[in-house]
Amino acid sequence: MKVGKFQEIVLDSRLPYIQQREQFFHELCHAVRHAGRQSIMPYSFYELQERDARHFTLYASLPTHMINDYNLSNPAIIDQWSRDFKIPKKVCVERLEKIKSRIVPSAKSKFIYI
Repeated sequence: MKVGKFQEIVLDSRLPYIQQREQFFHELCHAVRHAGRQSIMPYSFYELQERDARHFTLYASLPTHMINDYNLSNPAIIDQWSRDFKIPKKVCVERLEKIKSRIVPSAKSKFIYI
């Protein structure tokens, strides 16, 4: 919400804390990266902003420098991230899928990061 020069992020206090954190990162993206009022913008711009906010949420809630030391092969990685970062499991699953989509098997080493 924007009032003059001031911006605020309003979260639904009825949601569980873990969902409030996801909502916070989503709204933070809108506050720092987007301009305009979604209620009056063309739908394609609205979709673009929502997609960007979803992408931002993945990387802001589970930053690369903080997840580098986790074992991605661990079958409980989703539960561990969700517990450690206080983020819903669906966000953790999506973040792990993004990471795995950038990994290419190599004959010389276990993984090559693109």
